[in-house]
Amino acid sequence: MVDKLVTDIGGEPAGAVPQEDRDQLFWEKQMIAAFNLLQVKGVVVTDEFRRTVEEMPAEYYANSTFYGRRLDGMIRLLIEKGVLDADTFDKRAQEILAAGTRDHV
Repeated sequence: MVDKLVTDIGGEPAGAVPQEDRDQLFWEKQMIAAFNLLQVKGVVVTDEFRRTVEEMPAEYYANSTFYGRRLDGMIRLLIEKGVLDADTFDKRAQEILAAGTRDHV
């Protein structure tokens, strides 16, 4: 028997459906555009991407945002496929965060 995936919430008690009414941040739009391009070019497949999101630890998944989970899943998949180098990515991410240039919402 396979353990339940973090995204498998069928039959679970649920609260109100979040009704966020806000504009997408620039990075969110860019991330979706980049993801769409990677799919069209055949670099990533939806099922592979879905797996990276579903394999996230439950607590991390629950405390992340819709776009945050997708960004993290895409990064993980691109590192897994060798498109991105993990060390180079980590170094650049730290530089961006240290400079204070990433949107924080």
